[in-house]
Amino acid sequence: MSAQIDSKPTLIVPANQSLIFSISDTGTTPDRFIVWVLEDSVEIAKLYLTPNTNDVSFFNLAEVVRDRVKVDDKIRDESETLMSYAALPFTTGRNGLKKYVVNVGSYDGGVESGTEDTDTVYLLDGVEQISAGLHPSFAEYYPTASTKKSWLTDRVPVDNVITLEASDNDEGCIAFLNDSTIIGGSSVKILTTLKDSTGATLSTLYDTIDVANGAQLQSASDINQKLTYLMAYPKNFNVWGAGKLTTYPTWSYYDIEIQSGASAQISNILRVNRKCTQEKHTNTQLAWTNSVGGWDSVLFTGRTEHTDMVTSKPFQKQIGNWDASTYTFLPQARESQDYQVTGKSSFKLISVDFSFADIQLIKYALRSDNLMIRAGSGEWMPVVIDTKSYIVKEAFSGVYSVSLNVTLAQSLKC
Repeated sequence: MSAQIDSKPTLIVPANQSLIFSISDTGTTPDRFIVWVLEDSVEIAKLYLTPNTNDVSFFNLAEVVRDRVKVDDKIRDESETLMSYAALPFTTGRNGLKKYVVNVGSYDGGVESGTEDTDTVYLLDGVEQISAGLHPSFAEYYPTASTKKSWLTDRVPVDNVITLEASDNDEGCIAFLNDSTIIGGSSVKILTTLKDSTGATLSTLYDTIDVANGAQLQSASDINQKLTYLMAYPKNFNVWGAGKLTTYPTWSYYDIEIQSGASAQISNILRVNRKCTQEKHTNTQLAWTNSVGGWDSVLFTGRTEHTDMVTSKPFQKQIGNWDASTYTFLPQARESQDYQVTGKSSFKLISVDFSFADIQLIKYALRSDNLMIRAGSGEWMPVVIDTKSYIVKEAFSGVYSVSLNVTLAQSLKC
């Protein structure tokens, strides 16, 4: 009869996990099932699968799309580092969300059918753990109600509020899905409410999620741009927010929520608490791609230890000119010469004031394959974690001392 897809992953899901399609036939089982995979309408794979003893084939899409979906680290036009962007409230993705169509058919008696069944999934960078089950739902991240997490972060909400701490100098973004055609979202604007330490409102700011503000409309068809980054951290916000933080120097925190056209809240509140830091030395931000298709970061407020190391290949050579009429050499003649000299920079990140929420969050950094640091007001630099562990000490109740070693993911030329 014809091949059919019996089960598949949920509509939107992180890519780096088992993405199992179950395929059978409505009649007589063919010699092979055929699977075509299309990425953004372009065929990237064609496979022939042998039915098992139960006349079923299982296809794992993850094996085909591995490393093809990556959280962006540059803005949409790739002209600037994502974390530092501040000209507009939003920018959109290029590689972090992609559409995959899986077509199935039959191969029997040397004859291939055409497409007999088809289905679609949309993949983000990230991963769900085995404990989440075979086809975990991602609906928690659809901005459709105030009880939905919506923001693509591994931070855990408490009473529908996601809290992060950031200093005035911190840069960064938080991602969300801006769509009405796939997930039925109704995001139209962002409300930012600036407050002082008593909770009194200092200012409110509405920003429409549209092209003029760096995003696209929720109904637009470009799949990649449905992954939207809000430049939510204080240094970014103070620029695109027309200097709100400078205008209100007594600010203590600001709340951000996604709203519908009717001004209904359709996300958890993202609360950015002001973190006061010392000025005696430079603070260091550590940012990484998280498990749900966005970026997370923490601030290390201790004195960062920096070490430069050099490696080389020594070569022993003879001194003097053996082809001269008279053999001689100068007092500074060199017998040992180093070749292929390269260096690397390592950093020990230290903080003495991590909250329990930060402790819970940083474990995801150890699992990430894309990490960056920024010291003070410097540029963002790629790093790798030296060891897959970190040291935690409870300084006093609820406050922790943490240290973590990273190495610059760029060789130093000598």
